[in-house]
Amino acid sequence: MYSRYSRPKPRHRKRRGFLVLVIIIAMLGVLLWRHSVHSQQQPQNGVSVSNKQSNSKQPSTQNATQPKPKPKSKPEPEPKPNTNYCVGNTLSKLVLVSISKQHLWACDRTASLYNSAVVTGMELYPSDLTPPGTYHVYAKATNQDLKGCDATGCWDDHVSYWMPFLDNQYGQYGFHDAAWRKPSQFGNINIYAPDTAALFGSHGCVELPLATAKWLYNWAPVGTTVKVES
Repeated sequence: MYSRYSRPKPRHRKRRGFLVLVIIIAMLGVLLWRHSVHSQQQPQNGVSVSNKQSNSKQPSTQNATQPKPKPKSKPEPEPKPNTNYCVGNTLSKLVLVSISKQHLWACDRTASLYNSAVVTGMELYPSDLTPPGTYHVYAKATNQDLKGCDATGCWDDHVSYWMPFLDNQYGQYGFHDAAWRKPSQFGNINIYAPDTAALFGSHGCVELPLATAKWLYNWAPVGTTVKVES
């Protein structure tokens, strides 16, 4: 006879517990299988990304090894044709001076033998401008002291070469060197500025760089024609 507290558990409960255990084991197996598959796929994805990165860098590596094409240089402007200001001249020796261009040409008939930038007189003052016209060199001298005064002031300048070509009511006008000027000033002086000759135009003479004055002194004898154009 069994008491109510000591009777054995029914057999179907043991079977139910066994089935639950089997299901749990099966679920664990499924989880382990999925984890295994996922871990096997992960390295493949990593390799794939790595390959893409290496592929994306490959062109830059190739470009670095290949010589880069040199950039095309900008086309240089064509040199302007040299204008021959001696065209039409029939004299064997002519010194042509352009006030507007602040330049001088030495002509042998139609050939230009020498040219140079110059400085002419201050255009705002009648006594200091370089008068246009045709003249002749009437004297030559070296190591001269040029002195004078006018409405703009006085001057006392030593020059190495002196070649006067005009003498009027205002004084003498001629070619001479101007060592007190910077080389860059020749051809670039504002002769219309209302100031003194020390900074702007001359007192009427045609001022030359030293090398030009020396060349002109040796080339042009007394009597050489001088043509001053505005």
